[in-house]
Amino acid sequence: MADPIPFRAKPRTAARSAVVVGAGIGGLACAIAMRRAGLTVQVVEQARKLREVGAGLQLTPNATRILRDFGLLTRLEQVAVTPRSLDVRSGASGATITRAHYGPAASRYGAPFLVVHRADLQNLLAEAAQAEGVLIALGSELTAVEPAFGGVRAVVKQGENLIAHGADILVGADGVRSAVRAHLGVAKPPVFAQRLAYRATIPVPARHPPDVRLYMGRDAHLVVYPVKGGATLNLVAIVKHTEPVARWSAPGDGAAVHAAFADWAPEVRELLKAAPHFLCWGLYDIDPLPRWSTGRVTLLGDAAHAMLPFLAQGAAQGIEDAAALARALQKETDAATALKAYETERLGRTARIQSEARRNGMVYHLSGAPRLARDLVLRRQGAALLDRYGWIYRA
Repeated sequence: MADPIPFRAKPRTAARSAVVVGAGIGGLACAIAMRRAGLTVQVVEQARKLREVGAGLQLTPNATRILRDFGLLTRLEQVAVTPRSLDVRSGASGATITRAHYGPAASRYGAPFLVVHRADLQNLLAEAAQAEGVLIALGSELTAVEPAFGGVRAVVKQGENLIAHGADILVGADGVRSAVRAHLGVAKPPVFAQRLAYRATIPVPARHPPDVRLYMGRDAHLVVYPVKGGATLNLVAIVKHTEPVARWSAPGDGAAVHAAFADWAPEVRELLKAAPHFLCWGLYDIDPLPRWSTGRVTLLGDAAHAMLPFLAQGAAQGIEDAAALARALQKETDAATALKAYETERLGRTARIQSEARRNGMVYHLSGAPRLARDLVLRRQGAALLDRYGWIYRA
């Protein structure tokens, strides 16, 4: 690991330009937010093209409210689906344990719940960023983060060339294995959750309702919801796996998936059988960091607070980060002070969500008497189930 780079204090100057490392959901949202705040923005991305990674994702009102502020909600709704309800079911029997309708909750929190294909959201954000004047350089692998006179620069490798992108601030939005985080000297290793996620998409079966369905069972669960305007069903099968794996969007073993759900309800097995293939991820998060920023460099999204997907908040929290960072840059007259203010605002909230996501991962997979107690609580919550996380959605 590289030694942390000393960033000497600079004269108090407002940020007028930024380099964002990473063109995922959080990085692109950050680029849009900062551009709207008046900064010149350059995005550098290691991938040679923006491509589908994952499949579907859920966007809760705390995220869709910000996308509406960006002027993107109407376009997003054209490719997304507004789900009818959250339908929590027993994996063994397929019977509904509890159901909560999204419509009333969306009214309470002032913005919709949406489900969308990750590629559709990423493409929408990339197009919007470029329309705002953001420059996006693909095929740019970060090699160094260096102090520069009055600012900071990202040194990237493009082909055989090294190119330095200088700016007033640098934002590391480069994921759970963030290179920027390592340069800041706060490189906590990703924590393996002893879970694998197998993802697939299939055509929506006849008469399948526009719900988000969560099937829970011992050491496994399945999440199902429509994407692509309702034409495609997104499947995410989570199974226990004790040995750490480094796979990321790699071909998955279909036989292992079917074996893990072999004694589940027929409707679950039929959905999984309809998948032509699976892609596999090892699930990782990171422990909360003591800080995100040093001088003119800060972190955003998974680089700052990678979390497990059991609260549907990974993308949403990256979008929240983007809006908070832009607000801090507009409010503070000094760039480094703005980054510290952003960090201070976001640290506690994201750490709490990381903890809650880890807890949900255990709750979903209970068996025996704890499972019965969990199901009883869920039945009693009923329509109020979504309000348990009102502290997230109303932010």
